[in-house]
Amino acid sequence: MRLITWNCRGLGNGPAIRGLLDVQKREAPDILFLSETKHDGKWMDWLRWKLQLPNLVTVDSEGASGGLALFWSREVDITLKSFSKYHIDSVIKGENGIEWRFTGIYGESKNEEKDKTWGMMRNLKDQFQMPWLCSGDFNEILFGFEKEGGQPKAESNMRKFRLALEDCDLQDLGFVGDPYTWRNNHHVASSFTKERLDRAVANSTWRCMFPMVRVVNGDPRHSDHRPVIIDVGSNMYKCFEHVQPARKFEAKWLEEEDCQARVMESWGKAIEEGCRGMMEIQRKILGELWEWDRNILGELEERIKKIRGDLERCRRMNISQESVNREHILCFKLE
Repeated sequence: MRLITWNCRGLGNGPAIRGLLDVQKREAPDILFLSETKHDGKWMDWLRWKLQLPNLVTVDSEGASGGLALFWSREVDITLKSFSKYHIDSVIKGENGIEWRFTGIYGESKNEEKDKTWGMMRNLKDQFQMPWLCSGDFNEILFGFEKEGGQPKAESNMRKFRLALEDCDLQDLGFVGDPYTWRNNHHVASSFTKERLDRAVANSTWRCMFPMVRVVNGDPRHSDHRPVIIDVGSNMYKCFEHVQPARKFEAKWLEEEDCQARVMESWGKAIEEGCRGMMEIQRKILGELWEWDRNILGELEERIKKIRGDLERCRRMNISQESVNREHILCFKLE
C-alpha cells in the first residue's frame, strides 16, 4: 500500500491541477491526503474521478486558506473517525483483517497557536489504542539542523513538538531524498529559507507491523512543499508489472497542435492500405499515434526528465544567490 500526504498549496490553477494529476500518475497512491486545498467539498468532488480515487472526505477551507481532503481507492477499506481543520483521522482495515490507524495532519502555522495541534494529537492518542501512522505538514521542525536560512527556530517551539510526539509514542520514520520539504522560493539568497516541515511518524506497534516501510520526500512540482510518499511494504501487484498494458488513446495527445493532422493523415493512410472496417482503421490510427508519441513527443519527455533532474540537484545545494537564481530559471523552463 502506498500513501501520500502533501500540502498542495491550493488547487485553483492549471499548474496545480497538472501537478496533482502527475503525482497520481507517477506514484499511483492508494490513499492521498491533501492539506491547504483552499476549496470546499463541492469543488473537490469532481477531482476524485480525475484522480481515479473515488472515495473522498473533505474539510472545507476557511476563506482562502486551509482545507483538507482524504482520497482513497475502491480497494482500500477505510472508516472515518474524526476530523477538524488540523486533521482527518481514519482506520484502515487490511486484507488480513488487521486494522490500523492513519491520521493526516495539517499543523497550525501561527506560533502562538501551535499548542492546538499538539493538544489535538494527544486527544487522538487517548481515544483508542491501535497501530498508528501520522503524516503531513506539521508546520514545525524537531531540531535546528532541519532548517537552513532565515532566523533560527525558537528552541521552546521545537521542544513542544518533540514532547507531543513523545507523549503519543510517535517516532519519525526517516526519509529518502532532500531533507528539506518546504522552501519559501525567495529570489534573494539572504532571504531564502528551507525547512523540514513535512514528515511521517508512527507508534511502536505500527512500526513492528510494517518494518519495511520506506518514506520518500518527492518532487514538489507546483507547490513549495514536497509530497511525503509512504510505501508501507511490498505490493502484490508489482509482480505483474512486466505485463504490457493494452494500448489506448492518450488524452494528453489532444493538447498537441499536430494531433488532428496526425489523425487525418493516419486515416487516409489506412484507407489507402485497404483497411475497411472501423475497428481496423482505428487500430491503424492508434498505432500511428503511438509511433508519433514515441519518436516525436518522446523527445519532449526526455527534456522534461533532464530538467527535473537538474532542478532536483539544484534544490539540494546550499543556499547561495547562484543556486537561487538557477532554481528559479529551471522552474520556469520546466513549466
